[in-house]
Amino acid sequence: MIEEEKPLGNDVGRAVGAAAATGDILLFIDADFAIAPKSLQRFLEPIRYGHADVVLNDLDALFTANQRPHSATVWRQVLNELIGRSDLKIDSVLSVPHAITRKAVRTIGVEALADPIVAHLRLVQAGFRIAHGYAIDVITPNRFRPDEHGRCDHTLPRAEKRMAGDHLAALAEFLTTPRGGFTDGNRQRDIIQQIDTGSRPIPVASPGWGVQSSLYGGQDLSVIIPAQNEAAAIGEVIRQARKIEPKEIVVVVNGSGDATARIAAELGAKTILFEEALGNDVGRAVGAKAAVGDILLFIDGDFAIPPADLYPFAAFVAQGVDVALNDLNYYLDLRFPLHIVTACKYAVNLALDRQDVGAGSMIAVPHAISRRALRHIGWEMLLSPVAAQVMAALSGCSVRCVHRVEADRLNRIRPDQHFAAVGYPPAVERILGDHLEGLYCLLQARGPRGGLYDGNRARNKLKGLNLK
Repeated sequence: MIEEEKPLGNDVGRAVGAAAATGDILLFIDADFAIAPKSLQRFLEPIRYGHADVVLNDLDALFTANQRPHSATVWRQVLNELIGRSDLKIDSVLSVPHAITRKAVRTIGVEALADPIVAHLRLVQAGFRIAHGYAIDVITPNRFRPDEHGRCDHTLPRAEKRMAGDHLAALAEFLTTPRGGFTDGNRQRDIIQQIDTGSRPIPVASPGWGVQSSLYGGQDLSVIIPAQNEAAAIGEVIRQARKIEPKEIVVVVNGSGDATARIAAELGAKTILFEEALGNDVGRAVGAKAAVGDILLFIDGDFAIPPADLYPFAAFVAQGVDVALNDLNYYLDLRFPLHIVTACKYAVNLALDRQDVGAGSMIAVPHAISRRALRHIGWEMLLSPVAAQVMAALSGCSVRCVHRVEADRLNRIRPDQHFAAVGYPPAVERILGDHLEGLYCLLQARGPRGGLYDGNRARNKLKGLNLK
């Protein structure tokens, strides 16, 4: 028995206990509820019979439950997906009971047990065999601690902040590059750099026209539309956008071989024409650079949105919201488990302690930003929408979901982007990379836990800790 005069904080006791243990298999449980010996035996058998090095509690029932997932469930799913172990679903070293061989603990470092998701990451990266075929309910018997689990406002309870921070700490170790190896959607980032340095002018093919509007309290609205081979839709997109009285409509035509640019110019849009394809979201950034409005509303060129669904985004910005997002929170209650893209959107907002924003994301159109937000973000950052959203939040900009537009139902299906025989479709691959890039920005700004609560861990007790 080991006694400490002062509390060790979350999980440090696991590391201290493991360092003092002599067994070949280390079984971790908690002291606040009992588990029958026959149940615990199930967590030892895969290791004893040579089938596994690690045995985790199987939480599939929680993962597939017909309810909005707990924040920790979201993080577990996202982390396992991003590190290439989607088969684990939400199973991780965060939950007891779990068993680990002495050899595995020696490999990952006993001190890692104080950061359970870091330990989980290292076990995966080291290639240890992980079994997770037996379930014990640890949610029902767990003790409620008001100071840890109580919620008084929209911010996360301390326990949920700690678990979010634990996952961010693992991502900080995982992210040796900003996108974690995920593709970039063929973004021509060099063009952004050239425009930023002045070595390449923005190729405005037609100056366009707009109106003076009384809708926005004296502020001017710019509508920004990237477009590539959208001749069939761009006319109606512009006509609908005109009805909310923009100062200008900026259409960034890139990589097109059809009449998109001609139609846009004929309808009075400020038309910017690139012969080459810019890649995802680069057109948004270029359009923002060229825009003159106080309010910047972003839509796409492949489907028209009625003015009643466009106006709220501009109006909320006119009233003081800096980033007005499409309210996609119904996705959190639509299907279970969450699609990985929805889970990533939610996880980023949880990392920012903005659970109220939910699945709201600058990935999705329509969305609008203020000129103030653009100054804080930097126009060039808009080529990576999740990173832009993170930077806006870190800069103190007000971010809010303001109106629901079911853009996914309107968006054009592109088989080459939205389907794949093996692995992720290219669009999903890019979006996952975007979310990692956003989280990378957060970690760079706030440190390896994203500035979130550490569970009062007595980390001084970890110094020099080794297995016997």
